[in-house]
Amino acid sequence: MTLRESFKAVMNFEKPTSIPAIEWASWWDKTTDRWKAEGMPADANIMEYFGLDIHQQYWFRPVAGTAPQPTHHGSGILKSLTPAAYRELKPHLFPADAVTRYREHIIEQTKRQQTGDVLIWITMEGFFWFPRGLMGIHDHLFAFYDEPELMHMMNKDMLEFSNRVLDEFCDLCIPDFMTFAEDMSYNNGPMISKPLFDEFMVPYYTDIIRKLNNYGIDIVIDTDGDVTQLIPWFEELGITAFLPLERQAGVDLLQIRERHPRLRLIGGFDKTIMHLGEDALRAEFERLLPVMKQGGFIPSVDHQTPPAVSLADYRVYAGLLREYCRSM
Repeated sequence: MTLRESFKAVMNFEKPTSIPAIEWASWWDKTTDRWKAEGMPADANIMEYFGLDIHQQYWFRPVAGTAPQPTHHGSGILKSLTPAAYRELKPHLFPADAVTRYREHIIEQTKRQQTGDVLIWITMEGFFWFPRGLMGIHDHLFAFYDEPELMHMMNKDMLEFSNRVLDEFCDLCIPDFMTFAEDMSYNNGPMISKPLFDEFMVPYYTDIIRKLNNYGIDIVIDTDGDVTQLIPWFEELGITAFLPLERQAGVDLLQIRERHPRLRLIGGFDKTIMHLGEDALRAEFERLLPVMKQGGFIPSVDHQTPPAVSLADYRVYAGLLREYCRSM
């Protein structure tokens, strides 16, 4: 089986030759700086260097490089929470060349995809993530109540941008899967209520999901924290795949699979134990093994690999990942 065939088999709960050995998240710069200091070549392709399966992600961001920058982490870029301020910002949003700037690279990678040995996936920002980035974390949560019209205005524009990006990309390449960047759950579950989700997000998801289904693209929700309560919300929309399934947020993979037998899952490997040696790493793979054997699950770090993980630590992790994925 090629990598693409194995990926599709896993996501369809079929028996692949092996589970793809991938890391869905890019590596922290602090982590890679450490690895370079410990001997990894500065120009190394990290996936190839560690013998992992190869994938190519394209993240289509709706905020252009000309936009003002947030003053600090979690702050927004709007001058005020008003339609006028949003209209003033719009020239810096929804870049017309979001896809075309990568056209030659996409065409080149599509040739590799067609051999079956490279996965291509795209990321678009979801209808919680996008307005939060403009408003900032604090103001965004109040805006559901204080500025509902502005929230809908933003998400209507985001939907239009997402539909355009999807059509332009699919003219060049049909991705193997896509993720919506959402991050709308943390350690205590969802950051908004189900009625707010239904009012402010469902109409826009319903539209874009229809288009994604027409293209035959697998949809994955990327939200940090504990996704347990969110899963049924997205299942109602027909989305049945999630990552990264953060262990330190209390995500119980076995419990989720028991409650949702056909849920597709990516991630789940506890990043907080990656520096504790081979025995700890192997024990974590053994914890995940029952779900791996059931299908519909690709093990991967449950977020970016932290800087506490040395080059030697990650070599052991990557070796075990390949071992467990290929023992299926």
